[in-house]
Amino acid sequence: MAEDRWNHPPVVKGVFYDDFSEGIRGGVWRALHEKWASQNNNGYSEDNCLYTTNAREVEKMGANGGIVVIRSNGDLSPQKERKRQGGGIVTKRLFGPGLYEARMKVVPRVGQCSAIWTYFNDWAPAMEDRKYSEIDVEMPHGGDYRKFSGTTYENYVNAEQKISSSQVVDCPVPLNDGKWHVFAFEWRTDRENGDEGIVWYLDGKPVLTIREAVPHYTATFWLASLFQDSPAWLGVPRFETAYMYVDWVRITEYADPCLPGFAEKESRLTYKGTDLQNAPIPKTDYIANGSFSRPARSEDFKGNRIDSWELDGGAQISEGVLRMQGKSRVTQTIEAQYAGFVFELCVDAEAAGEGRLEVYLESLSGKANTLEPVFREEGRSGKKICFTSGKRMKKRAAFRIEEKNTEHLRVVLETSEGTAANVYGVHMNLQSE
Repeated sequence: MAEDRWNHPPVVKGVFYDDFSEGIRGGVWRALHEKWASQNNNGYSEDNCLYTTNAREVEKMGANGGIVVIRSNGDLSPQKERKRQGGGIVTKRLFGPGLYEARMKVVPRVGQCSAIWTYFNDWAPAMEDRKYSEIDVEMPHGGDYRKFSGTTYENYVNAEQKISSSQVVDCPVPLNDGKWHVFAFEWRTDRENGDEGIVWYLDGKPVLTIREAVPHYTATFWLASLFQDSPAWLGVPRFETAYMYVDWVRITEYADPCLPGFAEKESRLTYKGTDLQNAPIPKTDYIANGSFSRPARSEDFKGNRIDSWELDGGAQISEGVLRMQGKSRVTQTIEAQYAGFVFELCVDAEAAGEGRLEVYLESLSGKANTLEPVFREEGRSGKKICFTSGKRMKKRAAFRIEEKNTEHLRVVLETSEGTAANVYGVHMNLQSE
């Protein structure tokens, strides 16, 4: 992929390719179903790993073969045991130096990490005895999907005992734009010829090179959505459910020198995920508690207060309905959404009285990677969905984010004096999906 970056072009040893046209093959992959002591979350569940080989559904997504769908559950998930729970897949086979590529759509919400990485660890207690291998692609960085990080570990015991190197990449486009992107890294270990290092690529273009802390053991390959308790890095998962999609994986293995790792656990576990069969591929609804089936206030993974909706002016949720009376305002903030994105907003509501119910979007800016972010309003959408006195209706409209400084969105529902409104549902999808 970048032969001009090396003194000697690599010798290809073999190519592994899977477009998931046969689903998640148990002899090749396993779905993650475990909890790691190093992470403060609800782990990974096999049923958060879905797949489809339905040709019509795959074609709708702009892909071929099959698609792996990885579900990610944030702090606004209605089930306590699901909050901060992700999913993923890992190869049963180990691979050495080479070009690792994955065509993906990342989880479009902050607070989780959409990642691909290699991994081997023999868990020897002392650093001088430990055999280790890891190369990472992780996003977002700083709660911002216009950045991702590339990291390499030659060895790792803990944060104080490690040999590693990491850099942040500024991306030409937001990575959560709903489009397919090819994430890749090229791993070389031919030290004798001066070809040792890792090059990271985004959509075929080199974006980062690191020539230190290069691992030298074969490793398994992972693709997952994971939760780390690190707001400064990832932001806070103020969402209900979101999805990551994997179209294909290709590993072009090189004949560079490498020591053997092992994957005993991967070889004996058989979790395969769930076949969607003829069901549609689930899409991310950017609205949490959009059917008003729960109170606005609940608890996050840690038991702290979290609100799906901010209710002002006497608005309240009862019996599965958002009830607004007089001059009231209800909002929900959606972080890390950018100029150029196009959303379809659907509102199921009815209004009565002399005024009206208006639904629109506000553009916001500011840092999302804090526990209590403070955002600045940059503008409001010129378009609105409006309800006046009459029968219950479902209305849809497409909203293009025009304000160039937009970093987040706020969905706003407002009623004017003399108005009573019942809202039965609010849902929003990214149109480019």
